[in-house]
Parts: sequence; structure tokens; C-alpha cells
Amino acid sequence: MRSSWSTLPHQLRIAGIALLAAWVTVLSWSVLTAGFARVGIPLLMIGVVLSGGGALARWARLPAAAIVAAQVVLGALLVLGTTTGSPLPTPANVDAFLLALDGALESSRSYAAPVQLGVPPVHPLLLIGGTLVVLLVDVIACTLRRAPVAGLVLLAAYTLPVAVTGEAVSWWLFAAVAALFLTLVFLQHSDHVTSWGRSPEADRSSFSVRTGAIGNTAIALGAAAIALAVVVPAAVPTMSMSVFDGNGPGTREVEVQDPMVDLRRDLSRGRDIPLLWVTTAGPRPTYLRLSVLTRFNGESWTPGDREIPDTQTATGALPPLDGVSPAVARKEHKYDVRIGPDFESTWLPTTAQVSRIAAGTDWRYDVNTRDFIGARDEVTTADRTYDFTGVQLDYDAQAMNDAVSGAGSVAGTFTDVPSSLNNEIERLAATVTADGQTRFQKAQLLQQWFREDGGFRYDVAQAESAGSGGADLRAFLLDDRVGYCEQFAASMAIMARVIGIPSRVAVGFLAPDRSTNGAWEFSSHDLHAWPELYFPGSGWVRFEPTPQARASEPPAYTAAEFEAVTESPSPSASRSTELLPERGDEPSADTGASDADTTSIPWVPIIASALGLALLALVLLTPRLVRDARRRRRLAGDVEDLWVELRAVTRDLGHDWPVGRSPRRVGDWLGGLLATPAVGRDRPDRPRRGREQAPDAAQALDRLVVALERSRYARDPESFTAAQHAHDAELVEQALVAGVTPREVRRASWWPASVVGRRSTWRPRSRSGVARTQTPDHETGRTVDQLVG
Repeated sequence: MRSSWSTLPHQLRIAGIALLAAWVTVLSWSVLTAGFARVGIPLLMIGVVLSGGGALARWARLPAAAIVAAQVVLGALLVLGTTTGSPLPTPANVDAFLLALDGALESSRSYAAPVQLGVPPVHPLLLIGGTLVVLLVDVIACTLRRAPVAGLVLLAAYTLPVAVTGEAVSWWLFAAVAALFLTLVFLQHSDHVTSWGRSPEADRSSFSVRTGAIGNTAIALGAAAIALAVVVPAAVPTMSMSVFDGNGPGTREVEVQDPMVDLRRDLSRGRDIPLLWVTTAGPRPTYLRLSVLTRFNGESWTPGDREIPDTQTATGALPPLDGVSPAVARKEHKYDVRIGPDFESTWLPTTAQVSRIAAGTDWRYDVNTRDFIGARDEVTTADRTYDFTGVQLDYDAQAMNDAVSGAGSVAGTFTDVPSSLNNEIERLAATVTADGQTRFQKAQLLQQWFREDGGFRYDVAQAESAGSGGADLRAFLLDDRVGYCEQFAASMAIMARVIGIPSRVAVGFLAPDRSTNGAWEFSSHDLHAWPELYFPGSGWVRFEPTPQARASEPPAYTAAEFEAVTESPSPSASRSTELLPERGDEPSADTGASDADTTSIPWVPIIASALGLALLALVLLTPRLVRDARRRRRLAGDVEDLWVELRAVTRDLGHDWPVGRSPRRVGDWLGGLLATPAVGRDRPDRPRRGREQAPDAAQALDRLVVALERSRYARDPESFTAAQHAHDAELVEQALVAGVTPREVRRASWWPASVVGRRSTWRPRSRSGVARTQTPDHETGRTVDQLVG
């Protein structure tokens, strides 16, 4: 008879679990690149082919070396076909693959993780790595049958994103990998034990070894590997990586200066000093940006400390525009910049949206803010020349009005509201924007309130006495309402966050004048600050709250009008009658925002958690499913299979099956475990047991013993099918179940010992733990009873 390991269904089951463990582990690599589905889905298909082919080859008993060689060749062809569209290794096809691989390597070294779309994709690199992980796990766990060792491959693959990004993988992904790995170890352990042979009494499920200790060893190995997966990533980020430098190893923290200080100083001094000149064939370069302020500490806005990799230099093409849909119309214009000796800044002036730049390796860009920072402390803009390609976006006001909440699409630093913020400012933000039916309309109302309706007045003289800018926020909004551009931009940005819109403050130059040589000239009096608000599909959008005395015209899209909603508005779309939470209450990121066209339900975590729970439930159900499958197979066999099933039921109920005994002796022993099944009443905690308690079951047990003896020892053995004695076996099982506690019944149903194993021996133990030797009677001492049972 072939062992269960050699059957095709079992080979496919083991290979499938190994594939799922490897594939789910590779899913953690999704943090390395945008559009990871273009890697994950093809990799699953490749894994199905490799694992299925390997299972078929092992079932056909092909040599292990041939199986591995065939899988390597097949995997290489599938990766080639996925990358180039054809699996045929023609010269042209191979050249196309090598070209794609070179582009992937270049992008991995040039861009931080996650590598955005719009640059040569890193998908070929990840596809090769993922295929290797799937192949190694299949070879080690299935072909070589060393499942615990395969855990090292899973651990290495799991720690890759941790090493690159320095951030932990989500808990549900780790739980899924751990559960699949333990299932793989457990099933392989069971197969190893099954292949060791049969006990002397010829019982089809009896073994001459105790499986409990081996099961404990297998689970211990798996648990140790999982413990390593938890501990090792804590140290891995200190390792050095040569690709996907990202925001992990190889980065340098850049301490930036505060642009607001320079803004106040240059605006408050009397003399207007020319600072830089821009030459372009495009439109007038207004709102030339220097820096982005992302952090509000309750008193002031600052750029915060940035971690920027050495590879993100201001040379060549930049990643795609953050959050901007390809459907947004755009034009590109080249700008040549010359900066005079009087302008010493550690920030490089550019337009807000840049697709390409040639400023040299002394400058680096931040992918989250799209601004440019000096790589070293001594690097400044004085006497610099460079050029860049700016992108002019034609925003669609209706698209921004229809956009969902952007709070989940950006880093938390763009939505943080300090708990120290004055409650009056929170109430004011809700009141001013109460009539807005969407987030974009609320942003329009904020801008309108600052520019016209709120009674504000622009006065550049306030720059000198503004101090930190944020300390006077309450007085500026609620009392005098006189200030300059920094105060208007900072106030609108924080009020936007209060109503649930991601925001930040930009510092730069407002508008230039024509110089004598035809270039556009920016001077110190052109310095300006404005807020940028985030809307999915449009990205970071500029608003202008500073009154007309400084900024004559706001952006055209901020003045768009929309049709009123005729149907019943949602509570968040109607005029707000409730105040925002008091300080100390739990704030909501979407307080005061409109949810008429969106939902705040976190579907991705919910679905992921549901899948994780479903997977966990499947793992917990595995012993019961295996037990049911074995029972069905035995009930379709002969009387020997029925005896094996009776042994399994006895072990599941917590009894120790007497090894090495004849059927008659085992039948006598089982008779002492029978009890009367409870009918119409509660099961007693300590039921009485014995043959006299269940006479019908005792007679059925005797019939089973006689049939088994005839099939084994008769001169002309009779053939008995399991169906002939199925009713007798059912009576015996019911009586055995009635003889144990309800707790034992539940354990036998959900965690059967015949499947999961347990440390057991039928011999009683003394207090010292040494088995006592009982004096055998004349019948039990017979050699024939011990050998032919």
C-alpha cells in the first residue's frame, strides 16, 4: 500500500499550503512599489504552475534533481513571458527582458520605496525574487520534505520590506504567514510518522512510536522560527542594502532651517533686493515655491526634520506627481534659473509641480513634499544656476468637489491637529464652513472668509512683530484680524485640518517683474506664504486666503459654483449645529466634513481582518476536517478499517488504546468503557460505565470482534465490509461517547487526538513516573495473544 504522502491529492495539498505561505509572505513587498498587483497576481499564477507541476512530478516519483531542474527552467520561462509577453527565449525577447531588468535596477537605486508609477518599473526585479521564494519553499518543504527549514526562506523574504523601509509589516499578514507555516509543519510531521510503518498487531493506524513527542518537536520548531521572525526585524534595519534605499538604511537626517524666519526678516526690512531671475517660454512663473511646512505644534508651522536618501538627488526625472490623476490636463514648461549672491537659502526655488530637474547632486528632493533641500549644511543657493521642467495643471473644480476624503491617502503629519489648539478656533472653523456641502466647498468658504467676509486686513508691518506666527493665532482670528501672508496661510491650513482636509503651508515667491534682459525677476518683497490642501485625484492644490491688498486674484478654480443638493442632506452636509469636541475628547479627522459622497469605513483593514480570521478559522478546522475525511474513507472499507475507526474514536475521547492485544482482549477492555447514551435528559458528569450499562452496545462490540477474528484468523477468511457492521460500530461509538464528560466530547470533535497526536500509553504509571509491571494472567501472558492481536 502506498503511503498518504505518495497520493496525488496529498501532494497537491502540501504544495498548495507551501505556495500560499510563500505568496502571502511576498505580499509584504507591496510597500516597495506602487501597482504591486502587477507583481502579485502573475506571481500567484506562476506559483500555481510550479507547485502543481512539482506535485505531479513527486507523485510520479521522479528524481528530486530532475524535479528541481524542471521547476527552475519552467519558472525562468514564466518570468520571461510575464515580463515581455512571450515565454519563448528568442534573442529579441531576452534582450527586452534584460532591458526591463536594467531599468528596474536603476529605479530601485534612484527612487525611494515605494517606487511610484511613471518611472521604469521595478516589477521584473520583484517578480524574479518572488519566484525564487516560491520555488525555494516548494523545493525545501515539498521535494526535500524539510518544512521547518523552509521557514528560514519565509523569514528572509518577510524581513526584506522591514530592512528597506524600516517599518513593520502589518500584523494580519504576519499572522497569516505564521498560521500557514505551522500548518505546513504539522501536516508534514503527520506524514513522516505515517510513513514509519505499522505496529506488530497489524492495526492499520497503530505505530510502534509515540507521535505526541514528535508533534511537540515539530510545533516547537515552527514556533521558534516564528519567534525569530518577530525578533530579527528589530535588528535588520541596521543592515546595509544596495537597492531600494528608500527611507531606511543609507539615509541621512537633514535638519532644516525655518523658512518662516527668513520670510519675516525679508518682508520687514525696507530695501527691496533682487534675488533670482527665471527665463522661460511659458507663462509668468508665479508662486515659485521654496519650502513646504508640514508640522504644526500648536504655536508655529515648521518643515520638520526630513529623512532623505542619498539617491534622491535633483538630477533627472522625478517620480509621478503625488495624488494627481492622469486625467488632469497639464502642460510642461522649461525654466532656467539664475540666483544672485544675496540669496543664501538651503531650499531650492521651483514651481510646485516638477517633472524633471538638473540642479546637481548637492540637492535632494523629498518625495512627500516635492521640495528641494541642500544635501550638506554649507550648500546654499547663492550664485547657483539650474533648470527644471515645471508642470502646469488645469484643475477641474467639479472633480475636486466630487473627491472623497484624502485623509487616508497622505501621511498623518498632514492631518495632525494638536490637542492644545484653542477650542474657540475649532468652533470657528465649524461655523465658517457650515454651509459647505463638500470638503472642497468648505475650503472655498474658508478662503472667502479670509479674503472678504471675515473683515480681515493685510498689513506687512505685522511681519516684524509676528513672533512665532502661531502664538498669536487666537488673537489674529478672534480679535484684531490684521496680519500678513504667513498668518493667513497658517490659519487657513490649521482650520482646514480641523474640518478634516489634509493641509500644509508653502513658502516662496508670489509674482515676479520683467527685468531688462527679458527674464522674470523675483525680489525680497515678493516672498509669500500660502496654504496647499489635498484632494484625491488632484493632489496638493493651492489656495489663496491673503486679501486683495497682497494677492489680487485667487485661483480661478476656487471661485467655481456648484448646484445645490436637492435631496435630503446628510447630517454632515447640512448646516452644523453642533460644536466640535472639547479639548481632551477624541477628535475626528473628518469632523465637520461632508460625507455625502464618500464613506469613512476602513474597508481595507476590515476585509484584511476578515480574511485573516477566515484563514485562522480554516487552520483551526483543519484537524476536524482531516478527521472527517479519514472516517469517511474507513467507513467505505472493510472490517479492519472499521476497527481502525473504533480505535480513533477511543483515542479522541481520551482513552489509551491497549497496544499489542488481541481483538478479544481489546473488546473486553472496551466493554468497561461503555455507558448508557443520554436520551431526553442532561448528560451526567460522571456516568456509570460497564457492559451492563449498555447491553446493546456490548453485543454489537462482540459482533465486531467476531467478524474481525474471522477475517484475520479463520482457515478460510471471510470478507466483511464496513457497511455490514456500520450499525454495530455506531452503537459502540454512542456508548463510548456517553461514558465521557461533555468536555471530552467537545475536545474529540474539534481537536481529535487521533489527528493532532497526544502523549499516551495504556500502562498505568506509578508516582515516580515509571510504568508498573502487572503480573499477567494465564491468558494475557500468552505469546500468541501479544503477537496476533
